[in-house]
Amino acid sequence: MMTIDFHVHSRFSFDCFLEPAKIIDLARRHRIDGLAITDHDTIAGVEEFRRLAPDLYIITGQEISTRYGDILGLFLRHAVDAHDDIGRILEGIHTQGGLAVLAHPFKWPHLARADDFLRQFDAIEMFNARNNIPLPRLENHLAWRAVKRSGLAWVCGSDTHEGFEMGCGATVFDFSLSEASDERIKEAILKKGVRMFGREVPLIPEIISHFSRNLRSRRS
Repeated sequence: MMTIDFHVHSRFSFDCFLEPAKIIDLARRHRIDGLAITDHDTIAGVEEFRRLAPDLYIITGQEISTRYGDILGLFLRHAVDAHDDIGRILEGIHTQGGLAVLAHPFKWPHLARADDFLRQFDAIEMFNARNNIPLPRLENHLAWRAVKRSGLAWVCGSDTHEGFEMGCGATVFDFSLSEASDERIKEAILKKGVRMFGREVPLIPEIISHFSRNLRSRRS
């Protein structure tokens, strides 16, 4: 069995102040076998993670900002430019063999999504541990319903920006770390051969964290 958190931020994101070494230590404590490093609009931190954590499966990712919602590019070789042309973003991910995942698909204010829009992506993020503002469980429930209704492929992640969030959401595979490869992981996702591990971060700490990080970002 292998557990991967497909949504992790570090100090290379504008709204996160966690050092890679701290994230790696937390992942080991929570017995997370792999991390997709998905900093906002950059892949600059991935090599540092690989250097510090040869025992973990590190996936090159990026959270790409668009006005239609954020897109996780996974298994990238180079960064994808952020803009609002989703077709070009998907092409930019797919031409390098990556997977395009719609992050927190029902995050406020996108509480309604057409199935045709969701089907553009290789998968959606069915569970995000930080999807609890403004209402706990609502956004994750809507994502779960979309998967059940439309048969979408899916992944889960913690969306870690703070240390207490690590270990709260991940995707479980039926093979071990020693048996893993990019192609095997991608195949399991696309064939829906994965399982979910997750619990939402408590609402009050998340609200405090949200405002604290925004304040620190403005001061930096």
